Amino acid sequence: MRKILFVINPAAGKGRGIKEIPRIKQRFKEFDYEIIISKEANGITKMVQEELNKNYTDIIAVGGDGTLGEVINGVVGKDITVGVLPLGSGNDFIKTLGLSEDFEERLLAIEKGLTKEIYAPSVNEHYFINVLGWGVDAEIIKEKNKNIIREGKLNYLYSTLKMLLVYKPKEVTFTVDEKVYTKEVYIVAVGNGQYVGNGMKICPGANPTDQELEICIVEKMPRRTLLRHFSKIFKGTHGSVTGIEILKGRRIIVKFPRTTVIQEDGTLRQVDGLDLKKEKKIQFII
Repeated sequence: MRKILFVINPAAGKGRGIKEIPRIKQRFKEFDYEIIISKEANGITKMVQEELNKNYTDIIAVGGDGTLGEVINGVVGKDITVGVLPLGSGNDFIKTLGLSEDFEERLLAIEKGLTKEIYAPSVNEHYFINVLGWGVDAEIIKEKNKNIIREGKLNYLYSTLKMLLVYKPKEVTFTVDEKVYTKEVYIVAVGNGQYVGNGMKICPGANPTDQELEICIVEKMPRRTLLRHFSKIFKGTHGSVTGIEILKGRRIIVKFPRTTVIQEDGTLRQVDGLDLKKEKKIQFII
């Protein structure tokens, strides 16, 4: 018998999660389920951990990639299936798995409960699910969060183009499976999933079902060259551009010269370094 917990991020989708509660209740009225609503930003992991003694079989993130990542941090290592009702600004992780973003279709998938085993990568002793990045990538998230008028893909595109015009590349040293690189970079993105920014295919070969992470490195180059090739990121063909390198590795270690802001599933964090790998698996509803 399944027992399902729906964890709603009230900020996702401009409050749509709250509005969808009646539809969730109607669909799952024959199930053993509960609904909880997060009360503070970045508090979902703690909430989930506090609910683990209630013997849930499934925990469903009602929100975006950040909400999903927080839920996963609460259940990794437990015999609990994870799913998502996508209400974020991008919902990029499920694009990699080829899953529909339609709310009704995802409700049906959760009802059926079919799963696929995927990896949840670890970074500095916690977990993310989609893409982690630094350089202009984190600055784009900062800019995007300031824009209250533009939404979704338009907001991300505007913020990306603006930051590419002003960001100065930074030197970083990182190790991929014991091979050391020191480069001046605009962007480094590490992907378990392929997409960021509502459909930009930044890590085109990333696969959450295998143990390798994909790393996209955009090195210092003339801005006009970067902007000229920018559209290729949407198609995932940017690996052919001189100055853009795509690697794969099982362990990535990064040393920053000073405390640095990164973005992790769309959430900003300050770190002094990174240690990334894939070791833990979860069952994910498809």
